[in-house]
Amino acid sequence: MKIALITDTYADDVNGVARTLARLVEHAAGRGHEVALVTTRVSPEPAEHTVVHCQMPGIPVPMYPELQLAAGIGRRGRRTLADFAPDIVHVATESSVGLSGRRWALRNRAPLVTSFHTNFPAYLHDYRLGLVEPLLWRYLRWFHGRALLTFCPSSDTRDMLRARRFHERVRVWSRGVETELYSPARRSDSVREQIAPGADRILIYVGRLAAEKRVDFLLDGFVRMRESIDPGTALVFVGDGPAGEGLRARAPEGVHFTGYLTGIPLAEAYAAGDVFVFASDTETFGNVVLEALSSGLPAIVVDKGGVRETVHPGRTGVRVPVGDVEAFARACVELLEDEPRRQRLADGARAEALSRRWDVILDGLLDGYREALSCARDGRPLADLTRWVATAEAGGVS
Repeated sequence: MKIALITDTYADDVNGVARTLARLVEHAAGRGHEVALVTTRVSPEPAEHTVVHCQMPGIPVPMYPELQLAAGIGRRGRRTLADFAPDIVHVATESSVGLSGRRWALRNRAPLVTSFHTNFPAYLHDYRLGLVEPLLWRYLRWFHGRALLTFCPSSDTRDMLRARRFHERVRVWSRGVETELYSPARRSDSVREQIAPGADRILIYVGRLAAEKRVDFLLDGFVRMRESIDPGTALVFVGDGPAGEGLRARAPEGVHFTGYLTGIPLAEAYAAGDVFVFASDTETFGNVVLEALSSGLPAIVVDKGGVRETVHPGRTGVRVPVGDVEAFARACVELLEDEPRRQRLADGARAEALSRRWDVILDGLLDGYREALSCARDGRPLADLTRWVATAEAGGVS
């Protein structure tokens, strides 16, 4: 197949969507498919496994400066797509680049699939834009409505989209993890001392420091739990973002900040922790949670959203009610003080990660491409794709 991937975020951006799409490009090329990438920015040296890179200049998104906003794919992007003549177009994001790529696919009658990665409507309340939420959901229904298939990261997200009256052809495209990179074998006393000097036990968070990630909740919970736990316990924030300055200003003793980490330093930071903590209630999957599990850390999360795909009570971690700081603090204390239980959950966490092979997951996405392409070429009704999604779900295929 000749696959055109159109996205507002890609490999140099610090987010799970960008890393997932980079993995998709690499996998598709490894399976013998040709890939054209149309995005706002790419690595300085284009990857060998893409046929075409088309990069548009972008400016940072005000609420999310890690993302770039471009005017669209422009004349150069349209020419790139026309010359490439894709068999299928995958529009992976819903902003300006994705919107113009969607328009190109529909105008040129190219089979179109889309993906829903981020629950941006849920973020609006944290930025005092809650009144816009119904309009944004209306836009998203319109945006994805013409796609042959729409892929999303978890069954929780699929159910949410169906409840929001999206079309019936929403298919789960789950996530994998690099288990060799994110591994308990990377645990190091020297890294522990580096990220949390003098700490005996370490709670660790990885992700963007922003209101929608509920990082204030984590800090509040840590303050509560310090009343009843060894003072040698530390909370480490790995990452940065708009809430970082406020967190640092009110962080008590025992809270540490590393800034952004990537690659091996990030993997070593995960493995240096004892328990992973994550309070976001807007996740469509939670890539960082799976990376933590792969690193041998049990996870304490809130009981909402895509994190429930990987955090199974009694097996890989603990879920607490949304917004319940007392329950969160109590769960942290109980898990840190129960070494045998923590080790059982750590073993289960690693096993969960090992079961999530990227090759199987991405082959499932390519199967979706083929089914959508076949439907378009044969002029079959969309009901055929609805039945294909139902059959795949019944068979437990992700």
